[in-house]
Amino acid sequence: MRQASVDLSQDVAEFSRHIPRYEAAAEAIRNTILARLRDDGLNHHDVRHRVKTPKSVQEKLDRLDEDGNRRYPGGPENLDDLVGERVILFVESDINAVAIALTSQFICHDDEDKTAVIRKIGGIGYAGRHLTLEVPADNPPVGCEAYGGQRFEVQIRTVLQHAWAEFEHDIRFKGTSGDNAEISRAFTMASTLIELADQQFVNISDILKRLQSESAAGAAAEQQVLDSYSLQLVLDRVFPEYPRSKAAQYDWLVDILAANGVTTVSAAEDWLTSVDQDTVARMMGYRFTPGQVRVADDLLLKSLGESYVTATRAVGNDSNREGKLRSRLSRLRNEQG
Repeated sequence: MRQASVDLSQDVAEFSRHIPRYEAAAEAIRNTILARLRDDGLNHHDVRHRVKTPKSVQEKLDRLDEDGNRRYPGGPENLDDLVGERVILFVESDINAVAIALTSQFICHDDEDKTAVIRKIGGIGYAGRHLTLEVPADNPPVGCEAYGGQRFEVQIRTVLQHAWAEFEHDIRFKGTSGDNAEISRAFTMASTLIELADQQFVNISDILKRLQSESAAGAAAEQQVLDSYSLQLVLDRVFPEYPRSKAAQYDWLVDILAANGVTTVSAAEDWLTSVDQDTVARMMGYRFTPGQVRVADDLLLKSLGESYVTATRAVGNDSNREGKLRSRLSRLRNEQG
């Protein structure tokens, strides 16, 4: 027999009174995710956050299994997705790098690759990567100090996967014709096309990177002034195995290089090719493939040391840059020693 939803109404009412705190936690976690993506040079479209509504919490607590027992026993505090974050990317090949970056920043309780699961069984439908994470109580990320122990869910999707999922949810769960066979068939076809489009976006990104590298190989004049576009082409040639960073990061790196006296294309390429990037990568112990700008930043730090920290600590709008640089420099020195 179905259990009455009123059993937990007081718990849901108590949750409602604490919504402002959950909203503050969701915003702080979003800012931390954005900072991590920026630091690691991982390209992304958007990062969004939300807190479950009391109605949604009650509906989830009321769900029963096949035996008539609650799927989520206990009150709202036992739900892992009261706070939700969504990372929306341009290309599917970046999803794994983002997942690794976030699971190294937060405590990971669950990692479900719904895309891999559905493709393994030959199915068509919802795609995305879901992580259940927790803000660590010990050494929490900057800005999350007040939220140690807070669990939250992160959904990682491409722009196309996001559009499909939002529209499908709106039709099936809010509309009146969600079970219509014609609509279901249309969604299946759309899902197939989106999967193909995502694959082609990855191919386009790879082809564009190769073509730009080839066309720029002999085009740069010896004293061409370095700008974000020419720097991107230099990094494509020097670091072909690393993914591109977010566009604004190349403008930032131009300023970083200028602060260290590197202002031309030839000077930037000569310097970057002279540094042993494999040694630096080993010393940094990257758990995932970082973006081009992050690699260049680490190479400069390894080569120039304290003078680099002094010259670039105020470049950009990251108030924590000096502390991060000193932490990374200490790691490089310890590995070298």
